[in-house]
Amino acid sequence: MKDFRVFGVQFLVSVFVMSLASVPVQAANGDLVRLVDPLDEPEFYCLDLSGWGDHLKLEDPLQAHTCKGAEPADQLFTVIDGKITVGDTDRCLQAAVSSGEPLAGVSIIARTCTDTPLQAMSLETNGQIKLGETNLCLAAGTESTAASGPSHIWRVLSIQNCESVDAERSIWQVGLN
Repeated sequence: MKDFRVFGVQFLVSVFVMSLASVPVQAANGDLVRLVDPLDEPEFYCLDLSGWGDHLKLEDPLQAHTCKGAEPADQLFTVIDGKITVGDTDRCLQAAVSSGEPLAGVSIIARTCTDTPLQAMSLETNGQIKLGETNLCLAAGTESTAASGPSHIWRVLSIQNCESVDAERSIWQVGLN
């Protein structure tokens, strides 16, 4: 009887493990966060860390940059638990402030994840990425500038008033679909 119970437990564990394999999960290092409207960039804009590869500039403000396609490390983020984490780092997106109070127009930076309300960011049902309990949302800038790389362009990324910012500059999606 004991052998039957051990077999039964092993069988149930095997079924559970196999069922986990079929659950869709986000890549361990994140996904692209893309502006829904392509604006002037047919390849769309994605959240982007300045630099690339071994030359990432984690201290620089983030930007909206031409989406680079297949899992570029400088464009991988995870939207989870009211924060946006940065790829394989211990950093989260944060509103840059000097007086402690977030204001429309401030940059977004990557800082060590903490419990600060300046890192509280959630993807709302309307597609805006809202900063905590404020009325401020992530938005691409109004002008594009040529960047390095073939046909790449970028825009400033900042927080803006959710109600007055143009929807085409402030509606985001996680992933390419």
